Amino acid sequence: MRVEEIRSSFVMWRYMMRRCSSSSTSARKLGLWWDRVGPATKDPITGVTESFLADSSPNKINLGVGAYRDDEGRPVVLRCVREAEANIAGSEFL
Repeated sequence: MRVEEIRSSFVMWRYMMRRCSSSSTSARKLGLWWDRVGPATKDPITGVTESFLADSSPNKINLGVGAYRDDEGRPVVLRCVREAEANIAGSEFL
């Protein structure tokens, strides 16, 4: 289980426990409910970032979620994105 998942689960658990604090029976039932909740499946998008961070190559490129920038911090638009924009330019569906 990743740190983000643990933190998120704990925050939600704490929030729900506070909401149920007026009724100790409800709080106990809620605690039992959370005991049955397993970890979420691994997100393939964050897996790309995890792989990037684990790679020691000095020539690696992060293709995960976010804006791509060059070494000077300028935005980089991928060629496939430019081609897609050209294909849909003037489309009636937009």
